[in-house]
Amino acid sequence: MTLGNMLANGVRTLGVWCSGRGCGRHSVIDVERYADNVPVPWFGPRLRCESCGHLGADARPNWSEEAGTWGRIGYNSALPI
Repeated sequence: MTLGNMLANGVRTLGVWCSGRGCGRHSVIDVERYADNVPVPWFGPRLRCESCGHLGADARPNWSEEAGTWGRIGYNSALPI
């Protein structure tokens, strides 16, 4: 899935879970400023957890955003997000 597909489905953020051992921190990041042709899996290996410092995460479309139930919590990126 690309960001363009995601946007067409009414979602503009990613749900992100740290893949560091024993961490599992969850966050939501806004990806509106990236090109529509960027695939969603491209983000995961480039994200760094603010809690444990692990580089790498599971990034998926934030489908709960469709219902208006999303919020942003701390997650850093190795990218300038």
